[in-house]
Amino acid sequence: MKHRLIPALLAGCLAATPMMARASEAPTRVRVDMRGLDLGTPADVKTAERRIARAVKMACRSDVEHLSPRARRIAKQCRETTRDLAMRTLQGRQLQQLAAQ
Repeated sequence: MKHRLIPALLAGCLAATPMMARASEAPTRVRVDMRGLDLGTPADVKTAERRIARAVKMACRSDVEHLSPRARRIAKQCRETTRDLAMRTLQGRQLQQLAAQ
């Protein structure tokens, strides 16, 4: 029984490895509340940027001091990718508000 279990566990781990690698490559998404903000004013844009920064910090690891170099790279990439995606969305919302005026 033990001898059959070990190859089965090994096969399961090997089969799951590519799925875990792909899952870590998926971009992290954050949801930020922009209701009540007029993205045509600089003050509200700054407020939106602060909210995005806070959401990114919560979504991606920011306690990198004790992480391995690889984990630090992954956390940094998560923060950069998530922030870039959120900022592009913010810019799209700004254009929508400008077009609606």
